[in-house]
Amino acid sequence: MGKASNRRRWSKAVRYSAFSLAAIVVLLVAAGLLLRELLDRPEVEAEIQSRLSRAVNGQIAWESLQIRLLPSPRGVVRSVRIELPGTISARAERLDARLRLMPLFRGRAEIASINVSRPVIQVDLAPSSPAKKKGKATSDPFDAYRSAVGAVVGGIHEFAANTVLEIEHAAVEVRGPDIPEIRLRDLSIHARTGVKGLDFEAAAAGNSWDKLKLSAHIEFDSLAGNASLEAAGLKPQVWLDRYLAKSPVGVAIPAASLRAQIRTDGKTSFDGRFDASAATLEILRSGERVLLPGPVNLAGASVTVSSKGVKVDRAALSMLDADTLASATITYGKELRVEGAVSEAKVGEKFLAWIWQIADLPPQLALKAPIRIAARRIAWSPKHALDVEATAGFDSGPVVSIDLNWMPGALNIRRAALKDARSDAAIALRAKGRAMEGSFSGSLGSTSIEAMLKSTKLPTGSANGDLRFAFDRDKPGRGSAQGNLKGEDIDLAWLLRRPVKIARIELAADNTILRISEASVIWAGQRAALRGELRRGAGGPVIDAQIDSPGIVVDALLAVEPAVEAPAATEAPPPGDWTSRQWPLPVTGRIALRSDFIKYGAREIAPFVATLALEEQRARLDLTQAQLCGISMPAALEATPKGMSGSVQLFAKKQQLEHAVHCLSNEGVLITGEFDLKADLATRGKVGELARNLEGTVGAEVRNGTVRKFALLGNILSLKTVSDLFEKDGTKLENTGFPYRRIVLKGRFQEGRFAVEESAFHSSVVGLAATGWISVLDFKTKLSVLVAPFGRLDQIMRKVPIVGYVLGGSLTSVPVGVSGDIRDPLVVPLGPEAVTSELAGIFTRALKLPANILAPLNAKPEAAPPPERP
Repeated sequence: MGKASNRRRWSKAVRYSAFSLAAIVVLLVAAGLLLRELLDRPEVEAEIQSRLSRAVNGQIAWESLQIRLLPSPRGVVRSVRIELPGTISARAERLDARLRLMPLFRGRAEIASINVSRPVIQVDLAPSSPAKKKGKATSDPFDAYRSAVGAVVGGIHEFAANTVLEIEHAAVEVRGPDIPEIRLRDLSIHARTGVKGLDFEAAAAGNSWDKLKLSAHIEFDSLAGNASLEAAGLKPQVWLDRYLAKSPVGVAIPAASLRAQIRTDGKTSFDGRFDASAATLEILRSGERVLLPGPVNLAGASVTVSSKGVKVDRAALSMLDADTLASATITYGKELRVEGAVSEAKVGEKFLAWIWQIADLPPQLALKAPIRIAARRIAWSPKHALDVEATAGFDSGPVVSIDLNWMPGALNIRRAALKDARSDAAIALRAKGRAMEGSFSGSLGSTSIEAMLKSTKLPTGSANGDLRFAFDRDKPGRGSAQGNLKGEDIDLAWLLRRPVKIARIELAADNTILRISEASVIWAGQRAALRGELRRGAGGPVIDAQIDSPGIVVDALLAVEPAVEAPAATEAPPPGDWTSRQWPLPVTGRIALRSDFIKYGAREIAPFVATLALEEQRARLDLTQAQLCGISMPAALEATPKGMSGSVQLFAKKQQLEHAVHCLSNEGVLITGEFDLKADLATRGKVGELARNLEGTVGAEVRNGTVRKFALLGNILSLKTVSDLFEKDGTKLENTGFPYRRIVLKGRFQEGRFAVEESAFHSSVVGLAATGWISVLDFKTKLSVLVAPFGRLDQIMRKVPIVGYVLGGSLTSVPVGVSGDIRDPLVVPLGPEAVTSELAGIFTRALKLPANILAPLNAKPEAAPPPERP
């Protein structure tokens, strides 16, 4: 009974299940036929098209739509075209839209998911409207965000709620008039809409990065959201170039990475890390590129974007051994403005060395590391340029604070202060154009400065006082000074790179007059004392000063350390005479200079007493006492805008020629004797014309000396015609030199030459007379010289003291020509016609010989007597 009863129950269940399954199949078939009928209706296709168009807030069209029932209802759209007028144009080979089943029975198409494969999307951003360009449109970036994103998100919320969007392997181009072109490849997007918002993930490669990944959530109602962004191989260079195009400094970053968290809720905040593995700094103005010495790292920055601007909070920036923690706010609207602060920063030795290298700063000014920096305020705007309030502290050194404003053409150091245990000083300086005003107050010790420098050692020195000044080079008559200043042992060698030291200085100013009661300066061991005053005149500063020195060695003043010698000039100086660029003179008045000596090379002027008188269009130097190489040389030199003029009187009496020749010349001349000199010379013109325009007379006589080395005389006596004449006369010439009795020279400077009017050389063995000229520009010369041996004549004159017509004959002579460089001239014999009456007159007159001592100019040589017969 039991088994039969069970079999009846199982049989009945199977028959019931089969009937149910058959019923379901019948219903499904009926539903499928009905659904297909519904899906094939044109209004359903139109509904799908309308839904898709409204979902993207644009227009969607296609070539074909295929409805599929299984495995779920969906439409397969081929050759899709999407247009968002004036913004987005897209095309795709295929778009799958999965539809919800139940709404279809009511004749409505609701999208459950959209899948787009390999679309090509082009985004064209419209240029700014005239209203925006005129500043009428909003500058709120969140409003721009709502405008760009709100329409799309609103359409998705209304027409594609609870929908999944998948885009794979898309290619996107974004173009706009104000941004560089953006190209994305292999873009994949997965988005899901919920009741309250939209979640999506995107990944893409592109021309501005190697790999980018973005995850985000956006609320439908408020458009608030948050996102996580990662970018590798970031290439921001094209963006930097665009936004820094008009800046004097640009930044080039070849590779970087970015990780960030972004939140948007009426304002946008950014927390992230930016890493640049290498970078270059480009000085666009000169085209120079300077490689950064190491990676630049930006970490921990929090960025907030609001309707008023962008705020960067606690950005950690580091490079080499320098790091800083800074914050900044960038506001925009009618005027861009950047304002920030550095809460803490530390600069090390490597970073300072790099700064000194790229800025080409003097090594003696290198600062000692580490330096701790804090900036309470750093602000920049196109209108107000740069404002800085900052402090810097040195280990075991002073604290320096500065408050300044800078803009092109103007600098205003409102206050710069230095304070430590030894110093408490403050300066202010304002410069605009050619006007300058400033002040110094407090006390400043050299050891405080030494504590800030890397290697400079300074002697103990100090300056103290309270001094204010103002000066305008365009309005020099308005300069003023007020206060006093004292200083001792102030070594300026580290600053000037010259051995300059102020041993003591004391000055006081009373508005229009600056009095220097004492100023003792030591320059390369050369001491000078300055006294006087500088007062304000109607035409500018007027000086009345006295400079006294025990002696000045010019070579020591001009000495330059090899390490800091200036490079050779690569460009020619500007055309024109330098004197024409000095007028009007910035200072007028009088400066008196007295020195026991002034030495330059082997030459020494002792004493040296001069007065310099300065006028706006004239400067005159009167040298009242000066003696050079035993020659007294009072002189006057005057300069005006038209050129220069000068005069000098040379005078010497019974001075030693050997000393004077060695002092004045190093051209291989060695002559002893006692000389007298008198000359009156003058010149005028531009600087390059002074030697050519030299004029005046010269008269000199040398007595009782020895010629040891004189190229002109040696070249004449070594000429064969002359040497043969001496051999016939029986005169012997000593190679080691010979004594002379008298040398006479009279002449005139004119047209760039020294015209030899009378020149004679008289010794016991030879006599010479010469006329001609010598160039003062290149030492070229042209002389006619008459040479005669005095061997026999000297013997006769020793026997017969009174020489007249008792000689009973004539003195044989040889004319020669001298040309070329006077320092080593060319000597050639000349014919008898070269012995002019002028040259013969010089010979007899200068050497004090009878007028008929020379043979007549047209005399024929006597015939040789016939040989005696044996």
